[in-house]
Amino acid sequence: MYVMKIAVVAGGTGGHIYPALTLADALKEKGHTITFIGSNDRMEKDVIPGRGFDYIGLDVYTTRGGVLQKVKSMLSIVKAYFDCKKILKGYDMAIGFGNYISVPVMEAAASLGLKTVIHEQNSFVGRANRLLDQKVDLIIGSYEENLKQFKNKNTVILGNPQSSKAYEVREDKSVLRNLGLDPDKKTLVIFMGSLGSASVNEKLIEYFDLTDGSYQIVYGAGSSHCEKTIKAVKPRDYLKIFERIDGINVMKNSTLLLCRAGATTLCEICALGMPSILIPSPYVPNNHQYYNGKALVDKDAALMIEEKDLDAKRLNDMINHVINDEVKLKTLAENARKMGNPDVLKDIVEAVEQL
Repeated sequence: MYVMKIAVVAGGTGGHIYPALTLADALKEKGHTITFIGSNDRMEKDVIPGRGFDYIGLDVYTTRGGVLQKVKSMLSIVKAYFDCKKILKGYDMAIGFGNYISVPVMEAAASLGLKTVIHEQNSFVGRANRLLDQKVDLIIGSYEENLKQFKNKNTVILGNPQSSKAYEVREDKSVLRNLGLDPDKKTLVIFMGSLGSASVNEKLIEYFDLTDGSYQIVYGAGSSHCEKTIKAVKPRDYLKIFERIDGINVMKNSTLLLCRAGATTLCEICALGMPSILIPSPYVPNNHQYYNGKALVDKDAALMIEEKDLDAKRLNDMINHVINDEVKLKTLAENARKMGNPDVLKDIVEAVEQL
């Protein structure tokens, strides 16, 4: 087997970073040398070195903002491109996971003749990957919709590498017991991302007052909203609120999930066969969480309520209807599982090595 020196570029959010880390771990196990490239001022600068990978930070700025910000961004991208032409000499391949930081890195890699791969986690292709579409050797998508969106003929749908971890999770009654809950009772798990959501949190506080204890609830409120929520909600034995929860393990041992529609969360839902109600974030580029969620809803693999339509009573009614309907829970679980790919990580590693 030919051992490669590979640069992986990922940044901005966990939705880009964690799938990249999962693939990097698998490639490292095969003997390949991995170096990450990312921003100097985003979460990847701490998360990636913390996982034991070599890391090169660049000063690249977002295009979001006024004219001056856009000029600053373009200048930083041009500088990063020329810096990367020096950095990437001697490498065999570059793999990009979206976000604006990937554009100068992948373009520099292509100009040097390296093999190039980009991965798209969302059902609606992001701006960075659209710019790189016909400049790379291979595109790996997560949704069938990606085939229509990319012009590159070498586009394959293999899925999100992060989902491979979810397939390894097993039921364990101690997970809920350790949270102060009854593992034999129906359980709703709620989380809205690592930081949580201020807008949804306000609706959840109202919703908690409508619940009657017929099922139990565990809520990962996020670092910004946990304390406020605990103070605002009347204590109930069947409601547990934490800053963070072990999402995959709690999901595996719960009945129903209420969550955002981020790409990584949805691939975990499919891997676990998890019945879910999605509240897509309307604050993301291209409204891509809505399209992520719709891909599942269209196949009766999830339910969805848009944030603009969200109120406590409607949410309570929807949850009560689903969590008490065994047939619906089974249908959602089976259809979600059909959308997953247990071999996704193996398939992606093979595609990379074949390239």
